[in-house]
Amino acid sequence: MAWYTDVRTRLQNSELFIGVELVGGKVRATVDANRFLDIHFDPTTHSYSYALIDLSLPYPGDKRLFGWDDFTHPGDPDLSHLSSHPHHFQERTADGKWRFMPSEFRGNIEVEIETVIDRVRQFLGKSTAEETPDTTQ
Repeated sequence: MAWYTDVRTRLQNSELFIGVELVGGKVRATVDANRFLDIHFDPTTHSYSYALIDLSLPYPGDKRLFGWDDFTHPGDPDLSHLSSHPHHFQERTADGKWRFMPSEFRGNIEVEIETVIDRVRQFLGKSTAEETPDTTQ
């Protein structure tokens, strides 16, 4: 079975996306007219990039909001000092700059896709039907 078959099913079942499709060698899950999740994965090398993208961001070029990947970003001292280098999580700060953090991801798409979905759900402020409100707070 191709790596993307299960990934597409899990993304569709999350009910976070209005569409999930294979675009070239990646899976794209559309949130709305401006936002989508791109999943790049190479099953041979386990190289990966999972990124939530917002085309309405004012920054030229890179429109990612956050994501995980194993790209080395040569010459970036913030990334090269991470304990998990080259694996990392990155997110935009309020001023549009990147903040890099260590990541436990290693290109195990079958396991990591659940964390990606959970993080997108958290970002979008949506809950699953199975979740119940926390009334202890």
